Amino acid sequence: MDILNGIKNFLSLINDNWTTILVIIGLALALWKKIESYSKLSTNKKIEIAKKQISENILKLITQAEKDYAEWEKAGSIKRSEVISEIYKEYPILAKVVNQEELVKWIDEQIDNALPTLRDIIKQNEKDISDTGK
Repeated sequence: MDILNGIKNFLSLINDNWTTILVIIGLALALWKKIESYSKLSTNKKIEIAKKQISENILKLITQAEKDYAEWEKAGSIKRSEVISEIYKEYPILAKVVNQEELVKWIDEQIDNALPTLRDIIKQNEKDISDTGK
């Protein structure tokens, strides 16, 4: 009798939640396909994807380094090292790049390209704060 009640409860659970179960199965399959397709990519393609993501997120990393070392004067090289360290933590595939000097040079260029944007944002924020104080 207990087995029949267990089966009845299980079937009732499935009947009550079948849409949720199908959605979860669908999401799991989609995630599996995505992981499988990424794992089949070559190392060079993975590095290319990482570089694209770095280009899109470099401003966030620089901003965080600026916040972390805001009270330090002339901490540019420390901030640069912090950003590069965070990039390597976030994208471990970059450790497989054969020419590390070239990669670090590319990261430096990304930092240099993003710094004017950060400075403009800081100036605008300072201007907005001073305008609201009047």
